[in-house]
Amino acid sequence: MGTVPPHAFRGPDLSGSPFSQGARVEPVTILAIAASPRRSGNSERLLDEALAAATSLGARASKAWLCEFAIAPCVECGRCAGVGRCTVEDDFQHFYPQFMAVDRIILASPVFFMGISAQAKALIDRCQCLWERKYRLKQRIGNRGNIERKGYLIASAGSGLPGSFDCSRKVVQAFYRTLDMEFDGDVCVNNVNDKGDIDSRPEALHAAYELGLRAATP
Repeated sequence: MGTVPPHAFRGPDLSGSPFSQGARVEPVTILAIAASPRRSGNSERLLDEALAAATSLGARASKAWLCEFAIAPCVECGRCAGVGRCTVEDDFQHFYPQFMAVDRIILASPVFFMGISAQAKALIDRCQCLWERKYRLKQRIGNRGNIERKGYLIASAGSGLPGSFDCSRKVVQAFYRTLDMEFDGDVCVNNVNDKGDIDSRPEALHAAYELGLRAATP
């Protein structure tokens, strides 16, 4: 497995917690994924607004910067088919227990060529093992508590082209279906290209804050 820099993942480590065995843990737990190759860009700024809102309601939030992880693309080796777990040993193994444990996921990504970042796509493609677990092995993904599992998308695009976020939404919705999560909404903002452009869009920042409040509500 690759070495994860200590600053790459901030927040409570839920792997091995009783939550992963089905026990209820209060309050709502959120995994926030900053999927841009650029740190502190527009999509991450929106994500931080959502996290500020969520933690204001007492949510336990962890934030991961994908650019700090070594996650290879899926090699379609087929070895996950009988076990429901990826056998490739790299930093994806850090995310596997998180995907099983948390109540909510917020994925934030800029748009590249009409889709999510390469870092986000690699992470999602490696969840083929969880697809195998759910659909082939017929095993439930995630907790067995009372809080419904939900997922959210935050996306930013430099252009104003029609349909800029369509592909991102479809990929992320498929990701959340595999994780037994309901897709509960998104904040997608176009015409923000340079770092800091989002600060001139208070309505977008407010929308991200509202998304965070929704994500923190059981």
